[in-house]
Amino acid sequence: MRVFFFISLLTSIHVSLLSNPVIAVDPNKGFSMKIIHMNSKESPLYVGDNLTRVEKLQRLAKQSKAQAIYIESQILLQSNATRSMVPDDIQMPAVYEASGSYVAKVGLGTFRGGEKSFMDYYLIIDTGSDQTWLQCEGATKTFNQDMPLYPWSLSTTYRHVPCNGHPYCFRDKCNAYGQCTYSVRYGTGSVSSGIVATEKFTFGSNTGGVENIELQIGCGLSQENFDVGDNHLKDKPNLITGILGLGKGQLSFVNQLAAAGQGKFSHCFETYNKKLEGSNTYLRFGAAATIGGAFQKVYVTPLVETTFETPLYYLNLEDISVGNNRVRFPTGTFKVKLEDGQMKGGAIIDSGSTFSMLHKDHFDRVADLVKAHFNRLGVEYIGSQYNYDVCFRLRGRFDNNNYPSITLHFQQADYIIQDYKASFLTLTREIVCLGIMQGYKTRGPTFILGAMQQTNKRILYNLNDLSLSFATEHCELDS
Repeated sequence: MRVFFFISLLTSIHVSLLSNPVIAVDPNKGFSMKIIHMNSKESPLYVGDNLTRVEKLQRLAKQSKAQAIYIESQILLQSNATRSMVPDDIQMPAVYEASGSYVAKVGLGTFRGGEKSFMDYYLIIDTGSDQTWLQCEGATKTFNQDMPLYPWSLSTTYRHVPCNGHPYCFRDKCNAYGQCTYSVRYGTGSVSSGIVATEKFTFGSNTGGVENIELQIGCGLSQENFDVGDNHLKDKPNLITGILGLGKGQLSFVNQLAAAGQGKFSHCFETYNKKLEGSNTYLRFGAAATIGGAFQKVYVTPLVETTFETPLYYLNLEDISVGNNRVRFPTGTFKVKLEDGQMKGGAIIDSGSTFSMLHKDHFDRVADLVKAHFNRLGVEYIGSQYNYDVCFRLRGRFDNNNYPSITLHFQQADYIIQDYKASFLTLTREIVCLGIMQGYKTRGPTFILGAMQQTNKRILYNLNDLSLSFATEHCELDS
């Protein structure tokens, strides 16, 4: 699942200055984008056929921990935008796919003479970044990909963005040809740079056709220190070509739509199947992003308006309950702050993280309530198993109704995780583990709401009014 967004990968070190863009979007239409989970057999990142169940579970745990480190590294990059980076502060896995859960297949450009007018490319989805880019023809430095480099010169809708105060050109960065340029740096030390352009995107429409939208995109001409996937080592094609930024930053895909009154998107994630294969789903944008069907209760909580530029979706988390028992965290425990020029703390929603993460001290208090719940039922606590922090041994039959609910008390809205499959993982017939993990660092968000805890809920991000809506729903892949 999976905007298991979360989908969060990249953050630009610059501040965007977007204003008054022109986007050709019919306000009465919405459109959808199929996204492919990394554990789905359709995914270009799929490696499941060669992994045991335990190996798959370990991969999921490592992915969440890598994503948490990635988010922290991006926060450090933002905080140090005007200073040199401290290498010891950044510790990221070398393979970029470790920090991504979903891939989007998008149609780009307008080409003559083919069976269809656009070309399909795979982009890693990132709900924590703004810049969308892919590797372009003419690039001097590239990472390995088996798709052709994007042939921008053959597309009739590709346009270089000029440097004369164009809203897509931040800080008027120019090359010798008067073209606007971009450069983004990641926590791995990876860098993508190239030309800022506008291009047509083609997606499915809620009216059954396609929607062509002209949006800003980075045409990557130099990608340094990237290792996006290792399929070439397994005699499989490397199909990833770039990044799709769905964060809250001003230049993100979603915020460009917001300028046309279409700045909202929704998703509904299914739970994992028995083979631990993540399901694909659809992101729905604009008028197609709806919530609140018959008998469906909708909860709304505000997105935090931070005093600093960030692509992350911060929420006001006030407390956490296990069953009917509140932890009773002190007021302000999960408040995001800006201290000494660095962002600290806060609670974010990030579909790029498979599992939710809590800083250790806060995690221990939640875990103690979970242990007490199972202790009252006579269930044995067995500690950490296969990278999961809190595990139990179930002997004999165990009624699924005996699992505790977990409630996240957001401002004005309680987010209740009632389905045990969204909060507990079955490792073996006897062993189950809490699907929330402890974080070790202190400079990143205090809490990350991951994709597993977003399953079987319709979630709608609305940048038009800065709100997050959610409702319980049985999620199935639809069209």
